[in-house]
Amino acid sequence: MKLVQPWCLSLAVMLGVGAFTMITPRAASADVIIHIGADVAPAPNPIVYHYVYYPEEEAYFVPETHIYWWSVGGEWRSGPHVPDSIKLGASINLDVDDRDP
Repeated sequence: MKLVQPWCLSLAVMLGVGAFTMITPRAASADVIIHIGADVAPAPNPIVYHYVYYPEEEAYFVPETHIYWWSVGGEWRSGPHVPDSIKLGASINLDVDDRDP
């Protein structure tokens, strides 16, 4: 009976691992992902909520529902349009693992 040389086994394992990593799909990344709660580890497949944030006005837009959120006197308001007094400028796309941005 012929024994397999140790280097042959190592080479076979390295080739197998290399082939596996080449065919494994990679997840797409968002512009920004924020994990809420420093002491809590994120879930393996967390639900991700998408927002467009307007930092100059501290307003948010939820693309899935077409609803804007903005603060008036410390209270949050929402609607299909921001008030005329709010002029939306530059925005940032956010993907957040919590329902509230």
